[in-house]
Amino acid sequence: MLLALSVSMRVQAYGIGAAAPAPGAEAASVDLGAGVVMIRAEAVRREIWTAACLRPVIADFVEPSPHGTDTSLAAPRDPNDRVVYVYRGWTLEGPRAAMALSVLHFAHRASAVLRMRAASARSDLAVKLVVPAGCDASPEAAMAALRRIPG
Repeated sequence: MLLALSVSMRVQAYGIGAAAPAPGAEAASVDLGAGVVMIRAEAVRREIWTAACLRPVIADFVEPSPHGTDTSLAAPRDPNDRVVYVYRGWTLEGPRAAMALSVLHFAHRASAVLRMRAASARSDLAVKLVVPAGCDASPEAAMAALRRIPG
């Protein structure tokens, strides 16, 4: 009987369809830190020039969920490029950065659900920095340069 109830609840949930985005989620802003916010519509791939690099650091805005729009599982053009994620004040770097990003996202989502603010957690974006090989720019320097780029 419990199995039948479970199956019927899942069928009903899938029959309703995907949840619509929260009102205003498209107009939400992305927090870049240091009091700087960017309108979500302007959160597109950016080239960041720093004094430490001959080539630009690439900044992508990606969904922190493993089911999001992040293409980090594809290898960077140069295997020596560094991939760094910046999400809610955390800087994640290394071979398990994407996995750590997913864990942080799920922890934040769980916290938001418990506080009845799940809509805000759904519209979060992380900044994915691809630092070119041979560039000594720190993620903090790249984020500071990103904050200075006009929308």
